[in-house]
Amino acid sequence: MAKFLKVPLATGDEFYGISNIINVHAGDTATPPANPTTTTTIITDGVAGATTFTFTHTAALVGGQTVLEAFNAALVANPGGLVSTLGKPIATQQVPAPQSGQVGRMVVASAPVFVQYASVAIA
Repeated sequence: MAKFLKVPLATGDEFYGISNIINVHAGDTATPPANPTTTTTIITDGVAGATTFTFTHTAALVGGQTVLEAFNAALVANPGGLVSTLGKPIATQQVPAPQSGQVGRMVVASAPVFVQYASVAIA
């Protein structure tokens, strides 16, 4: 298991120690959690004043990998080193060009869009 989780935020990569993580859940710190599609919260048993990390992000594609699943996959990964990088689920699928009798490779009209991690609030 990695010792740090690298989160690719819009402002740059940030690293979080994962040895004290107790729980990761979709949504914010409200009870019940609100905004489960655009926020993900990590709860730790860490230092007072830094026990929760609430990440704001774009929504993942319905039916695809969720952001919560991406966090969980990164936390249980064994990358053979000290850092595990959080993946970016697909937010919008790619769109192929309209059919024009092509055989073989398909032309893509628009590339897929991936979830963007905008910010983190530490409490």
